[in-house]
Amino acid sequence: MRLGRGGRRRWRRRRVPLAVLAAILAALLVWTVRKALEPGPWQRVFATREGLTGGRLATGGIIRPGDRFVALPHRSALRRDVEIRYGGRALVVPVLDVGPWNTDDDYWSTGQRPAAERGRGTFRTPVNRAGIDLSDATFATLGLRDNDTVEWRFVHRGYVPLPRLAIGNR
Repeated sequence: MRLGRGGRRRWRRRRVPLAVLAAILAALLVWTVRKALEPGPWQRVFATREGLTGGRLATGGIIRPGDRFVALPHRSALRRDVEIRYGGRALVVPVLDVGPWNTDDDYWSTGQRPAAERGRGTFRTPVNRAGIDLSDATFATLGLRDNDTVEWRFVHRGYVPLPRLAIGNR
């Protein structure tokens, strides 16, 4: 601290080198991008087969044989990618439709279970507890023979699922 004219105190500012500021900014950027690319938490829900080949998707397309996609019960999920696991198989597909029983149930963001599990539906009473619908091709690729419980989570574009490793006693 130095006394300037008139006896007033004048603080001397230390300048932070530009390289240090750039390094801090780069570290924050890397951390932010890494966090954005982390997959979301796993959801374990009952899955059903959508079918409806020839029907219209919430994204505007028409369902064709061989299309791989899922439907989740809220529009906020549209056009995002999800990884789905069933048994030893994993698949990454887009969310292209809204359903199966609801259109306003973003259970994954609220920490709740799907409303269909409680028998609540937007347009009709659910006849099963499905929290996700799978297209015919997704259903077949995962090896499902009947409606069953699957695990799913949101992932970033370009995400490649890794095979599940069997960890057990040897």
